[in-house]
Amino acid sequence: MVQRHVSDSIRHHRQFLEAQAAQVVNPAAGFFGPGSMAWRISREVLLGLIVLRALFMQVAHPKVAQGVADHSDFRRRPVQRALSTFRSQQKIVFGSCEEAIEALMRIYARHTQVRGRVSAAPAALDSPDYDANDPALLLWVYATLIDSMFYAYRTFLPDLSSAEWDAFYEEGKLFARLIGIPEDHTPPTLDDFNRWMSAKIASEEITIIPVAKEISASLLSLPVRLATPLTSALVAGSLPPSLRRDFGLPWGPTRQRAFDLGAGLLRGLVRYVPVWLRTSPAYWVAKRQARKAEGQLQARP
Repeated sequence: MVQRHVSDSIRHHRQFLEAQAAQVVNPAAGFFGPGSMAWRISREVLLGLIVLRALFMQVAHPKVAQGVADHSDFRRRPVQRALSTFRSQQKIVFGSCEEAIEALMRIYARHTQVRGRVSAAPAALDSPDYDANDPALLLWVYATLIDSMFYAYRTFLPDLSSAEWDAFYEEGKLFARLIGIPEDHTPPTLDDFNRWMSAKIASEEITIIPVAKEISASLLSLPVRLATPLTSALVAGSLPPSLRRDFGLPWGPTRQRAFDLGAGLLRGLVRYVPVWLRTSPAYWVAKRQARKAEGQLQARP
């Protein structure tokens, strides 16, 4: 009975994605396309600097941390989760509709198996049980990615206008629906999202349980163990102060000044780096694919 329910759920989600794809004029350009803010923002390779920030924030939720601990081999292969998160996001944003659907379905099907119970669950949780396809958990994971992108642009990259950020957030609602978050679960505006995010981080629901610290320690060895001090400084400097403290990451005025100096220098340098040099290869591949398909569409009688 449970297996049938899972199969039905997977089938229904694929049907939803295919219905969304049927509304796209140029499916080869994917769900967002060359003119989207999603492409413009996600093409920046410096977004790689906030992947660990997003992962730390994700496992700050006890249910996410327990799910990672129970259903992944993070102790021996910590790099796998980081790379998987980045590659999936790139495929969903830059891939054709067909490629994006396959990536989304792999995530969704995998999540149907990620269920269990939080050990020694904090009292603030509504329930000790977790389900990776729970819209509330999906919203937290999605929110950490969006919030981290905002952080990257405020800190390491030339910032965007309010109108551009609003446009990006509106496109992000489609991304949320594609990964399984119902429309009524997503904060309606960017201001609503920022308020929701601040309240969530301050809530008792976001609690660092022991296994989250174990996961975070394994992540700090990325990209290589010798870089742990630098990685730790990057993560600690970018996390919200309350999460930095609860993860037990060392910090202080001297480290903050060094972080601010480094971020300022990087932001200044980026202004002089050609766009093509700081752009993800996935963007250029997607752009060529979209242009070729557009030409074929125009050539049709």
